[in-house]
Amino acid sequence: TLAKFTDVDRFVSLSTQSLHRMPPHVQQKFIRLKGRDKLPELLQLLKERPSSGGAVLIFCNTASTVNWVGYILDDHKIKHLRLQGQMSAAARAGIFASFQKGDVSVLVCTDLASRGLDTSSVQLVVNYDFPDTLQDYLHRAGRVGRVGSKAPGAVVSFVTHRWDVDLVRKIETAARKRTGLPGMDSINKSSTRGG
Repeated sequence: TLAKFTDVDRFVSLSTQSLHRMPPHVQQKFIRLKGRDKLPELLQLLKERPSSGGAVLIFCNTASTVNWVGYILDDHKIKHLRLQGQMSAAARAGIFASFQKGDVSVLVCTDLASRGLDTSSVQLVVNYDFPDTLQDYLHRAGRVGRVGSKAPGAVVSFVTHRWDVDLVRKIETAARKRTGLPGMDSINKSSTRGG
């Protein structure tokens, strides 16, 4: 079984191609816990964070979880923004602009925020819900330690399900061997269908 904390400082370069590479300075931590312990753990993480600790992205797998986590953060007077697919494109653009300006340093979001957005102020990514695939993990993790960011950054993942553990093992194995994540090569090739 997975230890409660697994610091994967050995994540040197998970590279198949530069597109799918984990920055060597990003610390990755997997926390094995029961579903009911995720919220207390998240609140603890946010409260322990130094005020100068940069921005935080909290990833959830569904819009309803984004909203629910948001309500709890409201209860605890933790200022945050929410970004999920049920919002209009204009609303999403406004929220992200506000986050990038640094008006609010915590963004609770779905995978919408894991691709193509400038997140150079982000120093912590929290996988409140563990992603379904290795690609999703990599895209989320890739939001920290960006070019232009001032600090190394960290990714903290809450691991609750048995099937999540399998994915964590694959990530750790790839990190140890310094190989690419399994299946990542085929993603690049699949974009040139029929070739």
